[in-house]
Amino acid sequence: MFVRRRFDSLHSQAESISAITRGRIVMRAGKLAAIEQHWVRSPVSVAQVWWESNHGRLRGDECLLDYHVPRGLSAFITLDYIRSGSETSYKTFVGACHVLNEIARLRHCSAIVAHVTNVRISDRLLERLGWQRHLEHWRGRHYIRRFYDGYPTFPSRYCEA
Repeated sequence: MFVRRRFDSLHSQAESISAITRGRIVMRAGKLAAIEQHWVRSPVSVAQVWWESNHGRLRGDECLLDYHVPRGLSAFITLDYIRSGSETSYKTFVGACHVLNEIARLRHCSAIVAHVTNVRISDRLLERLGWQRHLEHWRGRHYIRRFYDGYPTFPSRYCEA
């Protein structure tokens, strides 16, 4: 993945972050480490998912969340891929989700959509984080996080002081 720019502060660099259409959120030990702007979105294959789940796990308390804004649909963000390791804490994972919600607020997005394939991510967890089932007649587990009624308050504990 070719990184174009890297931002380490969510609020002081909010204008630049809101312009990102292909990016990655990097969380470490429950704190935002960086938001990266990429040249191209990261296509995810079944082979890549299999390899990373068996051989390429992240070490330590780290979570990477890839997202993009579909061309012509600037009111939506697509959550492409979440990569974590066996030592990734719940706080780090949820922090990445909260940062994505904040990016949606900065972009004035209506919703975030995702196709969840990992069975370890339960429907109950997704509902607790504000996600709802979507496109139930399609194959797979499709979810949407809507912001029509406003955006959640961003917990500042996920950013460095």
